Amino acid sequence: MAHAKTSQPKFLPRVENTVANANTYVSTAGGNPFETEDEEIFSKRKMTLNIPSNCTGSLTNLTVSKNWLFCLLSAEGRLTLLRFFLPRAIPPGQTGLEKYLTGYKITNIFLDSTGHHLIISLVPKSQGFSSDFLYIHSTETTKAQQLKVRRIEKLKDHEITAVAFNMYHGNESTTGSILLGTSRGLIFETELGPASDTQRKQLYDLGLGLSKYPINGLEVLCMPNSNRWIVVATTPDCIYTFQETLKPEERSLQPIFASYVNGEREPHCEKHKTDLGYSVLRFFAPPKSKYPKQWAWLCGSGLRIGELSIDANGSNALLGDTLIQLDFEKSKHMSYDERRINVPKSFVLTEYHAVFLYSDYLKAICLLNQELVYHETFDEARVGKLLNMERDAVTGAIYVYTDKIVFTLRVIHEERNIWRIYLNRGQYELATAHAAEVPENLQLVLEQRAEAAFNEGSYEVAANYYAETNEAFETVCLKFMVLSDKRPIVNYVKKRLNKLTMSVESNQTDALKALVIWLIDLYLTQINLPGKDAAWRVEWQTEYDEFMRESTVLAITRNHRTAVRQLINEHADPHNLAQFAISIDDYEEVIGQQLKADRHAEALQTLCKQRDLTLYYKYAPQLMEKLPKQTIDALMALGAKLEIEKVVPTLVVIDTKEHRDQVIRYLEFAVYTLNTLNEAIHNYLLHLYAQYDPKLLMKYLEIQGRDESLVHYDIHFALKVCTELDVKVACVFLQCMLCMWTTAVDLALEFDMKLAKETASKPQDSETRRKLWLRIAYHDIKGTNDVKKALSLLKQCDLLRIEDLLPFFSDFEKIDNFKEAICDALKDYNQRIQELQREMADSKEQSDRVCKELRKLKTHSIRMEAQDACDICDLILLVKPFFVYICGHKFHSDCLEKQVMPMISKDRSRRLTLLKQQLETLMAQTIGSSNHTAEQLKKRADLKMEIEEILAADCLYCGLLIDTIDQPFVDDWDQVNVEWE
Repeated sequence: MAHAKTSQPKFLPRVENTVANANTYVSTAGGNPFETEDEEIFSKRKMTLNIPSNCTGSLTNLTVSKNWLFCLLSAEGRLTLLRFFLPRAIPPGQTGLEKYLTGYKITNIFLDSTGHHLIISLVPKSQGFSSDFLYIHSTETTKAQQLKVRRIEKLKDHEITAVAFNMYHGNESTTGSILLGTSRGLIFETELGPASDTQRKQLYDLGLGLSKYPINGLEVLCMPNSNRWIVVATTPDCIYTFQETLKPEERSLQPIFASYVNGEREPHCEKHKTDLGYSVLRFFAPPKSKYPKQWAWLCGSGLRIGELSIDANGSNALLGDTLIQLDFEKSKHMSYDERRINVPKSFVLTEYHAVFLYSDYLKAICLLNQELVYHETFDEARVGKLLNMERDAVTGAIYVYTDKIVFTLRVIHEERNIWRIYLNRGQYELATAHAAEVPENLQLVLEQRAEAAFNEGSYEVAANYYAETNEAFETVCLKFMVLSDKRPIVNYVKKRLNKLTMSVESNQTDALKALVIWLIDLYLTQINLPGKDAAWRVEWQTEYDEFMRESTVLAITRNHRTAVRQLINEHADPHNLAQFAISIDDYEEVIGQQLKADRHAEALQTLCKQRDLTLYYKYAPQLMEKLPKQTIDALMALGAKLEIEKVVPTLVVIDTKEHRDQVIRYLEFAVYTLNTLNEAIHNYLLHLYAQYDPKLLMKYLEIQGRDESLVHYDIHFALKVCTELDVKVACVFLQCMLCMWTTAVDLALEFDMKLAKETASKPQDSETRRKLWLRIAYHDIKGTNDVKKALSLLKQCDLLRIEDLLPFFSDFEKIDNFKEAICDALKDYNQRIQELQREMADSKEQSDRVCKELRKLKTHSIRMEAQDACDICDLILLVKPFFVYICGHKFHSDCLEKQVMPMISKDRSRRLTLLKQQLETLMAQTIGSSNHTAEQLKKRADLKMEIEEILAADCLYCGLLIDTIDQPFVDDWDQVNVEWE
């Protein structure tokens, strides 16, 4: 594979990759974009740095943070500091340091997390000089970088061996409060910036006066979501932890050590015997996190690793201390050269591995099982002397450098085999979490986890995991079927059913059916298991009910209802058989079985749960026999949803008074609440009233009214029923409605004179009323010769005269008894004669007045002006035929017709259309003929006159609109409703 050439630093010779199977191309800091899963976890790639042409020499030191790389090049008395920004090929910043290094040598360099603050530790080469350090502040513009170097005089005589930069308070302009560790175990606090520094403060003394007790590692951390601060310091043989809660506004780190300096408490300390003169402290934090997840300490006993606490109230911040042996004991008896090869000089920490740097090779071990996963040898003759290894804490990139070449150590999916390590340890939760992204690995984890749970006797747990695996269904079922507890097999089959349901395959119908039928059988077996208590049954029944309500199960059981019903019948479980019928809406079967078992209350309850109205018509008559009130309540609850005509068979069951009362209650509900117009319902209610409660019958008849066209019962049927049942008052009422006045009065005279008189007063025809009162008079007076009654009748009915009643008395009755009545009659006759005379005089006067007005109208005329306009269209009146009225209104003929047509009746509208057709026909016949007969002219004049009588008989504004003001806007509401729908 061909690759583009990359620029080679002039001071570094070109070398080939020493690994036999390594790629031959040169990698940048970004890595190989063509990496695959088959690559090794760790692999080194040579890195290209664009070294300026005026810079030469050997590489002595290197550090990286946030993609800002600092390196020192030394050549022939010159020492150059270069600063690169790795993501972009911009010119590096550079400055010479040789003027600051007279009599000194560099021991270490330290870079903050922003990549802008660099500290270089200096120690004297000879007598007469004291330890010192340089501070370099870096800035950049769009054109160049600037490196400002200052010597810090405040810490003279102190060799800086460790620096803890404050990533929480520091920024690109200032470091914030930082900690400095020295070679004598002293911890100082200071703050550095481009222009000035704060006064140094000594915070703690770990060496207690020793001349050589170097602090090799120093870190300051703040726990997330709290103000708890931690300082970790390491020496060659000990690791110290300081903790304190600071105020939010506190910027100094001195309060962390205050209680330790005062002797109130001792720092947490772990001491280990060592023959090494150094130790290395590393932390690993996920990307973009300011709080590390793991810590590791390389000391004389090996590599100690653990996690950091996030408990703000915990006594120890470093948790889970695990020791990884590195065979340091063997190196005690080795020569210097041998020991130099076998003892690591440094290491870096990744999430799951530690990479160790030896004198001429790298190796990486897994932190979980201490297995070697990477080994890389560096040929000093080819690539130079291996110096150190650095990890960018912000980006996670790892850099290895010799005095000639810089390499990047790529880490590709280091978590790829972690799941297997956890699986071998039996840490199944962690194994599952790490294998989740690779289905094949996850299957292996779940299978082994399920097998382990089964062997431990955790059968339900095992069933849940087996359901997630691809293990053969039959194999797993055989494992669980032998168990007396069926819960595991039920859980397993349910999960497999759910998994099958969510599958995209469409040919799984038979498998789904088999699983559902089997689960139903398992549930019913547990529900009806002999010897179990009620709680057991309720628990399984509840779960079974939830299972049967699932949409997939409902669909399958609906399609295979015969098989399911047969299975439930085999378990002899009527309750669940009924529930199943309800779930598939087969309520007819349920109700039928409940009625056969004489469980009428349950049958009615089932009937009320369903929505098929036809079942009410079918089963309500049977339920009415046993549960009349409850059945009628159910029917009334449905209201108008039921067809009243189909409910009638339910209402014919009248065996007891309760039946009768409930039937009447429903009929009243139908009549008075539902306002049914069904004649049969009204007739039935009337019949029941007539038979059992005549008072309610009369109330019903009065509510229905006396208009034969408006009542909803059959009057003739009602009269027949009332006659047969001898309900005389109702008979009189009905006969009156049928205008059977004589019969009604005669019947009323049999039992109630008052009713007879009221009946006789109802006819509109006075002659009829007179005849009826004569019958009452005959019935009341004939044979009694009771003059007082006769006189009373005369007062009650003004239609009767004394002469009408005299024939009912005997011929020997004295005239003196009627003297007063006869005189009153004569006076009435005289008064009526006078009234008639006055009316005749008024009529003659009105007739004369009308004749006079008619004579005036014959000479009346109306003057028309040329500018007169139609009162409807406002156009000139004289241009078209028109009508003029005495009131002054003027209308064109066609305008008037358009306005009048909607207001006249349908009959007159049809007549007008017919007349206009006849006139048009007559006009067509006479066109072209000069001989118009007198008959044709007369006929045409008659047609026009009749048309004008319809259209222009009265003024539109003064007559027609006023006369029709009470007419409704809409005559046929039924048609309007149809059109609006």
